Amino acid sequence: MKSPRNGALKAGLFFLLSFVLPLAGAQGGTLISPDNPRIQYSGRIDFSNPKAPRFDWPGVSLLVRFKGTSIGFLLEDGGNDYDVKLDGRPFKVWVTQADHNLYSLTGLSNKEHTVRVVKRTEALFGTILFKGLVLGEGGVLLKPPAKPRRKIEIIGDSFVCGYGDEAATLKCENLRPYENADKAFGAEVARDLNAEYVLVAYSGKGIVRNWGDKAKKSEDPFPPLYHRLLCHDPDSQWDFSQWIPDAVIIHLGQNDFSSEPKADRRDYVNGYLRFIREIRGKYPNAFIYCFATTGWPGYSPFVEEVVQKRREAGDGRVYFVGYPNVPADELGCDYHPQVKAQEKLAEILAPVLKGTLGW
Repeated sequence: MKSPRNGALKAGLFFLLSFVLPLAGAQGGTLISPDNPRIQYSGRIDFSNPKAPRFDWPGVSLLVRFKGTSIGFLLEDGGNDYDVKLDGRPFKVWVTQADHNLYSLTGLSNKEHTVRVVKRTEALFGTILFKGLVLGEGGVLLKPPAKPRRKIEIIGDSFVCGYGDEAATLKCENLRPYENADKAFGAEVARDLNAEYVLVAYSGKGIVRNWGDKAKKSEDPFPPLYHRLLCHDPDSQWDFSQWIPDAVIIHLGQNDFSSEPKADRRDYVNGYLRFIREIRGKYPNAFIYCFATTGWPGYSPFVEEVVQKRREAGDGRVYFVGYPNVPADELGCDYHPQVKAQEKLAEILAPVLKGTLGW
């Protein structure tokens, strides 16, 4: 009869081997499966195949803590860029290529390290498969730090995506190198308030009308995207019970009114009210902040009307927060706010959340 102790040891060994396997041809490297519980994920990620999770929304991040001199991330991609932070500091940017899937940090000191990889670019740059980690010889994956208890969801358009925020000029031949969602105002507010953030945003989308549409109402405005686990997969549905925010920030309206023919005011107000009712149905206790410019293109009174109507209906946790137009010398690609302007937007919004949430 085998002893309970030996049985427990074998069971534990089997558990470890199910997450950590030798990497063939990697000179002592070790492949760690994506379903290892010591990999910390943040954002909307499709785990229907736990060995190859998929994601496409901006701001999705992977965080690991390990001891060793090197670590690699297996990313099947080719269109997206990632900020890599090592031990809490910006380290490099990974620019993925279709014919390359191992992106590594090497030559590190042999001690404990924390690496955070965050998707800079938005869903229009494609969907990613994460195939796991590669630890260098002798490396050990450690338990990650605890996530922040506070949670903020940021919903919206190109401002939320960080469209062109790292550009120094208005004209950008290629958006990809200059977009950084992790430096947009929503991410900045979350960091200021020590909160985990999830971004659900897409450039050019509006409440009822998308930028450049020839009609006053678009067939594919933003609200239907809000329910998706993967932005570009209409059949994928997000489980709203999986991650419940304390606060929701909405920035939608710029695209409804910044090009002709502008959306109809009544359609916009009614559409925004419907959208807030949907959000409230998912998050009964969340504080909702409707963020809008008080300058051009002049739609902030409509947002204020939406908030007033919600409050009159008894929803006291909905707020309007306005901000002035971004100065001309703080604009990047296609007249979008640069990082310094995004930081100023965060400085306007963060104190409001602190005051109302008691943070």
